[in-house]
Amino acid sequence: MLSFTFNGKDSYKDYGILIEKRPNVPSPKRRVSYINIPGRNSSLKYDEETYEDITLSVECAAVGNIQNRIDDIKAWLIGSGESELIFSYQSDKKYIAQVVNSIDFEIILKISSRFVIIFNCRPFKYSAINEIIDITSGMGTSVLNRGTVESRPVIKVYCTGSGSFTINGRKVELTDIDNTFVVIDSELEEAYFIEGGVLLNANNNMAGVFPILDVGNNIVTFNGGVTKLEIIPNWRWL
Repeated sequence: MLSFTFNGKDSYKDYGILIEKRPNVPSPKRRVSYINIPGRNSSLKYDEETYEDITLSVECAAVGNIQNRIDDIKAWLIGSGESELIFSYQSDKKYIAQVVNSIDFEIILKISSRFVIIFNCRPFKYSAINEIIDITSGMGTSVLNRGTVESRPVIKVYCTGSGSFTINGRKVELTDIDNTFVVIDSELEEAYFIEGGVLLNANNNMAGVFPILDVGNNIVTFNGGVTKLEIIPNWRWL
């Protein structure tokens, strides 16, 4: 019995919807442009080093009479916007997805209990279990990325005054840190403080490229006023 969880709701347990068969999962298309130049062999290639979204078509079937659940199902699927999507057959991975097709449940009820849900997904699968990695020694800690592509972590840096940290030799410098910690968010490419639940811009307190975690082994060091790192790794797979 196959099902999926979307925005924290289980398709079968909460709405009586099962997956009839596993969807085909396409590989994301890499964004590469080619330019033909007169008098030159081959083409000039520009690789953006980014990927396009993927589309998953999930064939589903409704169990029992869903007449009284139609409004709730619509609100769940359409109203959730972009949310986490986890399939029961691969519960350790998640997609960031949004439903992009309309589903006419009135026709479904008259003709069949089967229907297709189309999800537009970000290019990568992410780890459904995103455990925080604590680093308390600045002498060199190994962090292993078991994914298939580099990850863009969120790092909480505990620092007083000025300090720096490096990941595989790539340094990030911090200055004038009056707060207990600063957050370096590589997914958003933003640095910020958190005071009373409010985010305060800290981009001027940071110098260097937003850090990534390479596939395989990563050596993390820190010095100066930095005393601890808390890393949310955001492992991901193509």
